[in-house]
Amino acid sequence: MKHLAIGVLFPAFLTAACDPATTSDPAADRQAIAAATAQFEAAENAGSVDQFRGFFADDLVMMGPSGPPVTDADSVVALMRVFHDAFAVQVEYNSQEIVVFGDWAFDLGTEHYTLTPKAGGAPIRRSGNYLYVYQRQEDGSWKQSRVIWNSRDP
Repeated sequence: MKHLAIGVLFPAFLTAACDPATTSDPAADRQAIAAATAQFEAAENAGSVDQFRGFFADDLVMMGPSGPPVTDADSVVALMRVFHDAFAVQVEYNSQEIVVFGDWAFDLGTEHYTLTPKAGGAPIRRSGNYLYVYQRQEDGSWKQSRVIWNSRDP
């Protein structure tokens, strides 16, 4: 009976030990998340809304100031398309803390952005805070799963 238990439990242990969540390199994961945020920033500054979907997990929930949560990645992209049709965006994200715990991580930081109305008008400059919660995908990539931000301006 003892050999049967070892024969069943040992392969299960090996499978768990080889799971990406338990064998990943936290420093490499933090670098990958920082790179994902930087790539998202570049796409946003370029107005490349079509690229946004690639940064989002399917079950994305976005919670911006003064509005209800927007759920699922396609709905968030549609909303961002409307926003980017109205404004040219220049944003800078400054990560202050990236923490990885298994297949989940967060990137906490500040943002500074300028919104220039495409219909004309003075640029709007704002700053705020963000929290991106990332989830490791089956292919090993990190995608935004929960996003929240607020403004520090009155």
